[in-house]
Amino acid sequence: MVRRAGHIRQRAAGTFEVRYTSGTDPLTGRRKTVTITVKGDRKAAEKELRARLHALDTGVHVDPSQLTVGQFLAEWLESMTSRVSPKTHERYSQIVKSVLIPALGHRLLYKLLPAEIQQTYIKWETSGRRDGKAGGLSPRTRLHIHRTFKSALKHAVYMQLLIRNPAEFVKPPRIKKTTITVLTVEQSAVLLEALRGRMIYWPVLIALTTGMRRGEVGALRWKHIDFENKTLRVIESIEQSKKGIRFKAPKTDRTRAIILPAYVVEELRELKEQQEREYTELKIRHNQDTLIFSRYDGTPIWPSSISHEFQKELKKLPELPRVRFHDLRHSHATQLLQAGIHPKIAQERLGHSTITTTLDLYSHVTDTMQDEAAAVIDGAFRSALKSRKRSDFEPK
Repeated sequence: MVRRAGHIRQRAAGTFEVRYTSGTDPLTGRRKTVTITVKGDRKAAEKELRARLHALDTGVHVDPSQLTVGQFLAEWLESMTSRVSPKTHERYSQIVKSVLIPALGHRLLYKLLPAEIQQTYIKWETSGRRDGKAGGLSPRTRLHIHRTFKSALKHAVYMQLLIRNPAEFVKPPRIKKTTITVLTVEQSAVLLEALRGRMIYWPVLIALTTGMRRGEVGALRWKHIDFENKTLRVIESIEQSKKGIRFKAPKTDRTRAIILPAYVVEELRELKEQQEREYTELKIRHNQDTLIFSRYDGTPIWPSSISHEFQKELKKLPELPRVRFHDLRHSHATQLLQAGIHPKIAQERLGHSTITTTLDLYSHVTDTMQDEAAAVIDGAFRSALKSRKRSDFEPK
């Protein structure tokens, strides 16, 4: 067998051009040359070249001119395995295998047009449900599909399989803002009192008083609590997927510190003492790495179990609105803003990457704050004008 070869040339710092021959055009008899760009060092370029030459030798290489959308998406999905979290990869797989490949997988990648993508999106407005029922996909689902497809095709441009990304020229589905259901301070107190003594009490208490996400609450360890300074540090989060659970960095990859109410600090002190006694009886080691909220044997609680237990207990309280566990985070933020706390503080406690995210998400609160601000200004001006009028009649 003839040993295939290729050529590597550095184009700029950290960028290499890889060229190799994929065969001979049967019509013209000319060699077909493939050129790709690899970012990284020379070893990365050599590794990519070896992989492509091996694909040619084993017969799995696909001529870019014959590459279908389905073949490309399958390869892209495989390449993303080590680049994203298991949960994200599951979501990508579901979208690619159940939606994108059935709809557009037969099309040649380089011939894919924005108009075809747009027409497919329009069809999904009235059809395409996987459960076979009548009706289309929700706007949020269609937006997830669009973002996934756009990201995949962006990779195709990077690999020089496409000149430009056709999904860039497609209008994404628009999502109407939905009203967030939250608990008032009074309703929060009713909920906590009803849950006291149950396992779910502690995650609910922390979510309501810190605005932490469900995964962040489940990953809390005693070393993350500074009792002296009444501070909690968000360092980790638990992610659940079909492969199990794993600990990872928080959503924005940034740790944050949250000042705890004195009441919560007292409650946590009592929980720690109780947990230490129980672990001693069960002969389980208890230290700073011990999870604050766990199963009886110290193992992590699955995030889905927290939500399930919360809903089960909430059904026993018909006087409270139907909220999700995640809505406890929204409740905390809303209560802060309604109390006049600066949105920047709310952003820091919630762990949003920008204050814009906080303001957009809780615009229903800031609208009310606008009314209050206008009322304050109105009162101040009326008072100033009255004082001004009185001074006009005073003798000079």
